[in-house]
Amino acid sequence: MTTENKPKDVNDDHIMDHDYDGIKELDNPAPRWIMALFYITIGFSILYGAYYFWLKQGDHQDAEYVRKSAVHDEKYKIATVSSEDLVLLTDASALEEGKTIYNEMNCFACHGMQGEGNAIGPNMTDEFWIHGCSFQEVFDVIKNGVPAKGMTAFKGQMSDANIQKVASYILSLKGSNPPNAKEAQGEKCE
Repeated sequence: MTTENKPKDVNDDHIMDHDYDGIKELDNPAPRWIMALFYITIGFSILYGAYYFWLKQGDHQDAEYVRKSAVHDEKYKIATVSSEDLVLLTDASALEEGKTIYNEMNCFACHGMQGEGNAIGPNMTDEFWIHGCSFQEVFDVIKNGVPAKGMTAFKGQMSDANIQKVASYILSLKGSNPPNAKEAQGEKCE
């Protein structure tokens, strides 16, 4: 068979001059979109290096962590209140604020909208309490939780001042007798 009669192959235009033991290499360039992505990545890495390392404009990990932690602490006002300031609040505005926090923190999911309890959490409107009914005991349960019973610790999510308001609101529910209240649990408190 002569080369004159051989039909032209579609890849003949792309064959490179390399010939290894009779094996010819095709010139298959990468698709344009991959090459564009490749060049964009190189350009971005140059800008990133310039911003963070050469011009030193951006924060490194440690500085960014400190900055974001300060923003978080300010947002959630994570601070402790001295034990002398932890007293039962009785003014209407503090109790209303405690109710708002109770709803925002989804306490009603376990304890009911009116503190009546449900399948998960105990009734907080009767005279029987599982972990004590004094202000300090209620405050400690909210702050530190009761992992054995499934009660979440809120010390990392609320400030002591907000826990104080929620504890005061909860104690204000005593004797409110809401409908569908859960049966009594725990020991009777005076």
